[in-house]
Amino acid sequence: MSDSKQQEIASMKNALQATAKRLHAIESRSDVEQIAAEVLRLNDAVRAGANGRLHYGDHPQDFAQALLFHSDATNGKSSE
Repeated sequence: MSDSKQQEIASMKNALQATAKRLHAIESRSDVEQIAAEVLRLNDAVRAGANGRLHYGDHPQDFAQALLFHSDATNGKSSE
């Protein structure tokens, strides 16, 4: 794993440790470094999926319409 990726995980881990107990009033039983890596992985996946489809300046109320516009026919309901 690259040094920059390790630094990103360490930064996210620190942020999670600093906020998790305050926000949830409990200590996490999960490994914070694993959670940090997963948060970053999911964020990257969402950004990649939205690239070219959603613009950062789009209004949040337009999100559902954008999902429909970019939807795939295979995700529709079955006619059975």
